[in-house]
Amino acid sequence: MRARLLWVRLRGERGSSLVETLLALGLVALVVAIGVQGFAYLQARSVATAAAQDGVRAAASAGAAAGLERSRQVLAAGGGAARDLRASLREDGAGVTVTVAGDAAGLFPLALILPAINTSATLPLEQYPADEQAGP
Repeated sequence: MRARLLWVRLRGERGSSLVETLLALGLVALVVAIGVQGFAYLQARSVATAAAQDGVRAAASAGAAAGLERSRQVLAAGGGAARDLRASLREDGAGVTVTVAGDAAGLFPLALILPAINTSATLPLEQYPADEQAGP
């Protein structure tokens, strides 16, 4: 009698391991997707920082146009990670600042979770006194 009750009870749980496996697989897929999006965000932020730093170095030594062009070259080399990033340059009397801003590449619609990228780099302008400039 007892064996029969056990048999009836076990028969009623048929297929439950399949459901549990599918739920676990869905959870693993969600964790992997969020991890991949996180790595894409970090890559875009890294490209933005590199573009700002290279751009400000070029702008400090060769002028604003060269700095902006260098930032755009680095962003273009960043590929898809930098497709929504834009560089801007601000120059005042003492220094130059390159700012790279935009959104990271979205593999999934997680725009509410990931913040926008906004990074900048500042250097003083390289200026030489009049008596040290190259003469004829």
